[in-house]
Amino acid sequence: MTIDLTLFLLCPIPEDQKPITEYIGLKENPLTNWTTLSNQFYVKKIRYFFLVIFLFTSFLNLGELDLGLIWIANNLFITTLIFIIFCLLIRFRWSELQKKLNSPRLFYEEISWYDGEIWDKPMCIIKNDRLISTQKITPILIRLQRTTWFFAYVSFLNFLFLII
Repeated sequence: MTIDLTLFLLCPIPEDQKPITEYIGLKENPLTNWTTLSNQFYVKKIRYFFLVIFLFTSFLNLGELDLGLIWIANNLFITTLIFIIFCLLIRFRWSELQKKLNSPRLFYEEISWYDGEIWDKPMCIIKNDRLISTQKITPILIRLQRTTWFFAYVSFLNFLFLII
């Protein structure tokens, strides 16, 4: 165990560029931490985000004269598109982190952009990073993919309602 700890402590990568630090940051960020919640709280958070986005788009479209069913359908369509983009951006951040965790080499910058270096991870860190990737991040990516497809389906149905 002391060998593993010394390898981790001798890592030349700055603390803010380590994948494990990025993982902790994504777990603690209020815009991305909802992806790590249990199913019940995940659904509640999605409903909350969706409601906030819907209210925001509704507020922006209050100037329209017709506040009927078409107005609601338009706002739902815009809301689902915004939410899909939001999910895709979060999915991109998690998938980039997964790539860093699965890679046996890490590119890092010591001082500035032209000062890039590559560090080969020791086997114990590779195993730990891949374990985090498969056990923690893969389920998040699958969940985000399902959520995105669900909202894409809702958006498609809403679009069909609008053109008919």
